[in-house]
Amino acid sequence: MSYLRMALCTLAATLAGRATHAQTPTALPADRLAFSQQRYNHTRTLGLSLGGYALANMAVSGLAIGQAEGEAKYFHQMNLYWNAVNLGIAGVGLLGLRKQHPDTETLGKAVQKHEAMKRTLLFNAGLDVAYIAGGLYLTERANSRPDQADKLRGYGKAVMVQGAFLLAFDVVNYFIFKKRGDPQQIQLIGQSPLGMGVVVPIR
Repeated sequence: MSYLRMALCTLAATLAGRATHAQTPTALPADRLAFSQQRYNHTRTLGLSLGGYALANMAVSGLAIGQAEGEAKYFHQMNLYWNAVNLGIAGVGLLGLRKQHPDTETLGKAVQKHEAMKRTLLFNAGLDVAYIAGGLYLTERANSRPDQADKLRGYGKAVMVQGAFLLAFDVVNYFIFKKRGDPQQIQLIGQSPLGMGVVVPIR
């Protein structure tokens, strides 16, 4: 057999092997899609939940503020301001999701977005603690400012209530992301070609 014929046979065998491999179904693409879709769905639920909470707060405080007096009036006033911002944040987040396409994400991009979401929730939790501390500061300052005591206490209590809700919201959702996504992430990295020799921080 000539060298040319041997080369042609080798090439044909290689192409046939690749075609067979390409037609062999594997679980990896479906697992990767499930990993990305789960993050997408959860993020969408976060936006809808925060938006619904904001609307409910605005409806309650909007009705109550007309009959409220003193400290209560300022409490509901701050609730309206605060949840108008929450509603805006939720709306921007939901609009941003329209640009995401879980079905076309690479594994690297999916892992990056999963880790970024966890970091965002942890960062927000830190801000929530600062909000609670700021609300406590306002209520304490009311003791030295009797002329603005109602306003400071009303605003301070509203900020503490909203900060406490957001702290619980962010911490709970961080652990949900971690519990659901981290095991899938580790499994996908282990199944990827060459073990995807990278170190991914799992918090």
